[in-house]
Amino acid sequence: MKIERLVSWFSIEDEAFVGEIVIDQIELDTLKDIFKPHSSDPLMYNPYLINEEIAKKLQQHLRFDFDFEKFIYQVDCFQVDSINSVQTDA
Repeated sequence: MKIERLVSWFSIEDEAFVGEIVIDQIELDTLKDIFKPHSSDPLMYNPYLINEEIAKKLQQHLRFDFDFEKFIYQVDCFQVDSINSVQTDA
């Protein structure tokens, strides 16, 4: 099994899922520096909300424009098999 981390976003209006992008190019240690996960979650398996300050740090590693007027963002972690990876919207 493979671990995949994604930025997922949801509509502010109705919290409906809108899209996701895989962020596996960002090393776990870098994500830990950005998000400061709780000691009980050292591998960042839990979802983490992305605020504007965190978004600025993530943008140093991603080509992605956040729009906090329309969307709520979070980092999610999923286990996927190596044959079927998660589909993403860009």
